[in-house]
Amino acid sequence: MRIIMEIREDAFRTPKTSRQIEDEMRQAAAVFWVARGDVAPEAVNDIAAPAAPEKEGTLYELLMQGPNVGNDADFERPAEHGRELPEWNT
Repeated sequence: MRIIMEIREDAFRTPKTSRQIEDEMRQAAAVFWVARGDVAPEAVNDIAAPAAPEKEGTLYELLMQGPNVGNDADFERPAEHGRELPEWNT
């Protein structure tokens, strides 16, 4: 389950990273749910444990998520055959 919260940065007396807030909210939710009886005490460690970091994809995968616009020919380099060679009178 994913929960998204928006919290103003100036709400905290001391600056916190988003990771610190995430960990604190997960721990607080686990304690609250156990106290209320929604969750078994044995499940607290599973809830309070940090989430596994998301795997970062490759640059190619990131680019493939973009919109499919334009023609391939628009992005190709024009064929360059170099300069014409002068003819020598020998």
